[in-house]
Amino acid sequence: MTVIGEVNLVTHHQARWRFLYRGHALPGGTSILTVTDGFQWWHFQCRSEGDNMYCINGSEWSRFVQTRMNAMITLYSKQDGEDFHRIRVRS
Repeated sequence: MTVIGEVNLVTHHQARWRFLYRGHALPGGTSILTVTDGFQWWHFQCRSEGDNMYCINGSEWSRFVQTRMNAMITLYSKQDGEDFHRIRVRS
């Protein structure tokens, strides 16, 4: 699995997570990312901000962050034949 980004979640991430990504696993414009940790599923809003910058935000993202404050998360690209991204959460 290819890593899209990693972050240690802190309070300001409830509003959004802005990150640099130079790969091709994320679409341009605005989209909804379907994400799973293998047990739960989420739908996060994702927006390309140009110059390889992306932003994940929205109400479902805010709830996700609020219950995982100070956790380290890793977002992975889709695997062949899958229509979702995987996320790993480490407390």
